Amino acid sequence: MANLPQNYHFDQWAEFLTVTLSENIARCQRGQNKVKKVRLTLHEQSNWPVTFKVILENELIAPYPYKPALNDGSYEIEHMYSTASKIPYGSNVTDSAAKLFIEHAKRLDSNFLSDTWSFHNHESIPSLLRQLAFRSMSTLVPKQLEQQGVNLTDDFTLQFFDGSNYLSFSYDAIKQALIEQMGFYMTNSKIKESAANTCFKHTHNRSWFKQLS
Repeated sequence: MANLPQNYHFDQWAEFLTVTLSENIARCQRGQNKVKKVRLTLHEQSNWPVTFKVILENELIAPYPYKPALNDGSYEIEHMYSTASKIPYGSNVTDSAAKLFIEHAKRLDSNFLSDTWSFHNHESIPSLLRQLAFRSMSTLVPKQLEQQGVNLTDDFTLQFFDGSNYLSFSYDAIKQALIEQMGFYMTNSKIKESAANTCFKHTHNRSWFKQLS
């Protein structure tokens, strides 16, 4: 099945965020210190991470050159690389990829519920796959930083912070929630195929998604 003209491609998006974040981190003034933590802040009104903070092994915050720090010592993420992903940056921005997917799904099954495919619904498939993309970054970012010559402590962690709490993304929990959602809304194999193409760039990830049941 051909791809819809606009896609989320969460796997490619996670790679884009990894490269962009790593470039921002590498530009921070670290001296001879290793990086112990990187804290990404997520906001309710944004689908993307909005700020980052690099905490060194001496517990100081690494300054980002030529950029003023925000009140909490973090810095805005500069998006230096382009991405084909159509995940809207703001939650109040029209989700063009969702619009096309829902129209296509309704042509395949008039009973498809459009409310089930929205970032505003935290239990929806797009929201869960967004969480999975963040989880992937926890593995991708350390590898990318090491390739860029950024020294990390043995206990390096990538943290996700919503302004009040640190967030944890459990693979098993996300997978189980996806299986439940797909059991409700992805019973039509053609809609599932379309969802796989909309959500993933890489073939092995599409296959993984289609096998969830």
